[in-house]
Amino acid sequence: MKTIKDPHFKKLHETSEFVVGNVFEYAYLINKKNHKEIYMGGFCAGDPSCGLIEENNNWCVVGGEILNVWSSDNGLLSIEDEDLNWVVDIRQKSSNEVELLIDPWSDKGSVWELNIKTLERHKIRDYLMANEEYTDEFDW
Repeated sequence: MKTIKDPHFKKLHETSEFVVGNVFEYAYLINKKNHKEIYMGGFCAGDPSCGLIEENNNWCVVGGEILNVWSSDNGLLSIEDEDLNWVVDIRQKSSNEVELLIDPWSDKGSVWELNIKTLERHKIRDYLMANEEYTDEFDW
């Protein structure tokens, strides 16, 4: 419980059972009932930018420079794929799939789909905002 009380803790997402967040570049998934912390990895080049906990609390994804996936079946896995560098937003598509928004201000700006169980991924479309004003809000 000490991590969540850290004044630098930044909440990325929350369900009734868990909260995922970070203290600087280190991410944690915390069980709100028993206060058990699951280390979600370190992000060397900056803080994580987004996180998502599956609605039934079976898995969690944290994105930033890399993508870390925790599931109750497989534990923590780190996906270091050049195509998935700099995840800026995540949304749940189905019970085992998410969509990932990759840095839209770069030439690699795109939307990808990731299957949490198989880790299979494929690009859905490009998403480039290179000539647009910076915003934290995305309509994707």
